[in-house]
Amino acid sequence: MSEQLFKSFAIIGAGPNTGIHIVKAFLAIGAPILVIARPASTNVAALPADDPNLTVVRADYTSASEISTVLREYKVDVLISTVTLVFGGVVGQTVLADAAKEAGVKLFVPSEFGIKPQLAKGGLAFQKTDFAVYAKSIGLPTLRVFNGLFYEFVPWLTALADTGKFHIVNKGETPGSFTAVSDVAGYVAHILTTQPPSRLLDVEIQIEGQRATLSEIGALYKGRAPVVYCDHLPTEGVVNAHFRTFFQKHIEAGGGSCGWNPVTESDDAELASRDNSLWEGHHWLTVSEALAQ
Repeated sequence: MSEQLFKSFAIIGAGPNTGIHIVKAFLAIGAPILVIARPASTNVAALPADDPNLTVVRADYTSASEISTVLREYKVDVLISTVTLVFGGVVGQTVLADAAKEAGVKLFVPSEFGIKPQLAKGGLAFQKTDFAVYAKSIGLPTLRVFNGLFYEFVPWLTALADTGKFHIVNKGETPGSFTAVSDVAGYVAHILTTQPPSRLLDVEIQIEGQRATLSEIGALYKGRAPVVYCDHLPTEGVVNAHFRTFFQKHIEAGGGSCGWNPVTESDDAELASRDNSLWEGHHWLTVSEALAQ
């Protein structure tokens, strides 16, 4: 007998960076999805108002009982979180995990959607590691999706959006994983609606649109923006320049690849895209294709 697939999906954090793309990916394949928005959120204005597969409710993300009530009412099988790391959303996921556990949610997809976080306290995105440990401690199954860096993230990372110049810290010659946000969103919707639960429970997914270096990506901007090699990003007019510099150095050390093992601090290029095959026949956008859009 085949396993029964997940049928009911909800998302928290349907903002412009990742969440709204996942919502639209579900709607594109005709799959119903529940959006749980904050009481004062304006992000829902960007969602299609007339799609019968879209339901929007509002709830307080800091109230486990309130979120749990919503999840039970809609009999949610899978809860997806795309809350932000920058504004403390990832730390607040423990409340969402408690609510999901209490409501009988079968799978929690936490806000990863990037490179693998460092393990040590104070390391890059270590809060995501802490959450994974917490979810396991309460017996809540998770599906962690690692896709490297979004192509759309590169102009921010290199201060191109701030300065008009593509800044590369040091040499930028270490390969990393880069993926279009549309591919990540489509992939999430696809596997959650087509894969049996046993393939997704307590699993780490590793996908990659293209393996490339920052130097190779910088070359694609030839004639459009100058490429500047530097020891650190300029601070004038560049918010969080020190963090961006730190991020680029982590990529140069190998941490930008989905094949990166944070325990051994080594990279396996073949493992970086090991789960692409779950979306059979899909064409993954390259960097140049994404830039042309």
